[in-house]
Amino acid sequence: MRPALIEILKCLKCGTDDLRLVVKNKDNVEITQGLITCRKCGLSYFIKDGILNCLEFSDPLVLAARKVYKKSKEILDKSNISPQQLAKREHLESNYRHDTEANYRELLLRLGAGQGWALDIGAGTCWTTAGLAGRGYRAVAIDISADNKLELGRQHFNQDIYFDRVLADVNHLPFRQEAFSLAFASAALHHSRDLALSLSQISRTMKSQGRLEIINEPVRGLAEAFQRNTGRLEGPEDVIEKHYGIRTWMKTLERAGFAGRYLFPDNIRQRLATGGFTSSNKFYYLAGLIAKLYKFPWVKFILERVLFYFGMYLFGLPLIYTGEKTSANQNLAGYNDEK
Repeated sequence: MRPALIEILKCLKCGTDDLRLVVKNKDNVEITQGLITCRKCGLSYFIKDGILNCLEFSDPLVLAARKVYKKSKEILDKSNISPQQLAKREHLESNYRHDTEANYRELLLRLGAGQGWALDIGAGTCWTTAGLAGRGYRAVAIDISADNKLELGRQHFNQDIYFDRVLADVNHLPFRQEAFSLAFASAALHHSRDLALSLSQISRTMKSQGRLEIINEPVRGLAEAFQRNTGRLEGPEDVIEKHYGIRTWMKTLERAGFAGRYLFPDNIRQRLATGGFTSSNKFYYLAGLIAKLYKFPWVKFILERVLFYFGMYLFGLPLIYTGEKTSANQNLAGYNDEK
C-alpha cells in the first residue's frame, strides 16, 4: 500500500479515523511491511508484501473460503503456470474468460477517464483493478484472500498503473463514509453471505451520486426451475455461491440507496452475432436458434430493447448494472424473492 490510503480508512473496532502508519520496509513502488494502529483503541492492522490486512473480525464462512483458496494455490503451485499467466487468468476456462472480459471492456468504454477513489470488490487477481487504475482512478482492490488473488496484483504494476490492495470483508468494510467515487464488482457479490448487508456497506462508503458498476453476476431465470440442475451454481465447497433472481437484485439495490439501469450484456451480444454458444451456456439450443435471426436489425432491436427484461426474468442473463447512490440505504434487512 501507499501512505495516501490511510486518508480513507477507519478502525473496524471503534470506528475512528485517527490512525497511525508505521513503515517497516518499502521499495520503489509501495510500503511492503508495516502496520496501521488505531490511536483510540490500539488495534493494529498489518501490512505484509504490500497488502493491508483488515480481516480482524473474520466470519467463519470467510475463514472457510480462505482455506479453499489457500489449498487451490498449493495445487496450482505444482503446475507450470507462471504468476503472470495467473494474473491474466490464463488458467481459467476460455469461454468464461472471454465472456467476463467482453463485459469489462464494454464497461471501461462507458467509464471514460476517472477521478477520485475507486473500490474493486472481490478483485481476485486484480485484473479489473488494473483497468480502473489505468483510467485514472485511485483504485483499491479488496478480497478475502491473497493466495493467487491480491498477491498477484503486483504483476499489473507499471509506471502508469498502481493500486492499493486490502484484505477485507465486503460485509465489514474498513473505509470511511463517502470515500469512493466509484464502486465496482465483477462476478463477486453472489459470493457474499448477505447481499443486502454488502450493498449497504458499499453504499455507506460511497459519495453521494457516486457511481456503482456491477457486471458478470449470475442471475437465476424462472425457466431454470425446469432444468436438470434447477438453476444451482457450481463452485468449490465452502465458497458461497448464491443465485438470485433479477427481482431480488432490483429490490436490494434500491433499498441500499441506489438508482440505475440494467444493460444488455455485451458477451451475449457477441455470441448472438457469431452464434458462438456452447453447452456451457444456459439454454444454448434456444440461444443458437435465436442467433440465426439476430442478423436482422428488427430482431436485434426487439431482443435488446423490447424483450430485454422479459429475458432477464425468464432466462437469467448476466447482470450488467450501472447506477448511482441517490440516498442512504433504507435498512440492512435482506430482501430475497426466492425465500
